Amino acid sequence: MLDGIEALLALERTGTISEAAAQLRLTQSAVSKRIQSLENELKFKLIEPHGRRVKLTSKGLSFLNKARWLMSELKNLKQLETDNESRKFSIGVSDSVAASWGPKLIRLAARKLKNAEFEIHVHRSTLVEENVKLGKYHLGLCITTSHDPQMVSTTILEEPLVLLTSPHDTELEKPKLITIEKNSGSWRDLEEKILKHPKLKNYELLHVESFAAIVQMVREGFGHGLVPLGIAQTMQMPKKNILILSPNIRRHIKLISRKNISQLPVIEEFQKQMQALASEL
Repeated sequence: MLDGIEALLALERTGTISEAAAQLRLTQSAVSKRIQSLENELKFKLIEPHGRRVKLTSKGLSFLNKARWLMSELKNLKQLETDNESRKFSIGVSDSVAASWGPKLIRLAARKLKNAEFEIHVHRSTLVEENVKLGKYHLGLCITTSHDPQMVSTTILEEPLVLLTSPHDTELEKPKLITIEKNSGSWRDLEEKILKHPKLKNYELLHVESFAAIVQMVREGFGHGLVPLGIAQTMQMPKKNILILSPNIRRHIKLISRKNISQLPVIEEFQKQMQALASEL
């Protein structure tokens, strides 16, 4: 049943079997089978067609709202050792954070603790957040706009987005700005600020799925780009092609966890170390 609920959660987020399969790193057939198996067990339909997409039925939505926290608690019971003695933790990290300063920050913060180990898992922010909610990971380092009362989130770093200017002359009639896809945590967090920014509002937007891809496309003259400063620096974009925006657009990178995890002394200390070290990075 847990696999079926996980598939249903992914489908709720994405609206299509193909996108749900991509998030879960499964085949479309596997996702369909998990949901079908869950429907057979529950004896009612969980999803229904909605144009070219699918949506949860009213019974499906009611079931999922009741099931998500029960499932989370079950997974917590499996993963956690005795609360105050647990020294091995899993942390989901947003892919763009993991591709820049994230691993170094986690390593340096962990070194300040006694015998604590952190196993990193990399996903998009939306999937990191879901996995923490479900108890698959103890912690998450990602962008989130959630106000879930069962979750605790603390801002670790406010990372500026920068405008990358192409080193090649572009012959486009209207300037093109390559930015992150609309389903990403960064876009959801910053959409309004990006669209209204005086230096960005006149661009034609092109959305792609990877900040790293944006840098490479800018290098080859496919347009200008909008990426986190850490990505621009890690991928060694020339300083002359990095423009710090004014006013700043900053994405809030947060450390998230369920309440029972956040209250562990080792996690409280880990959080403090991350905040202190992030300002130095």
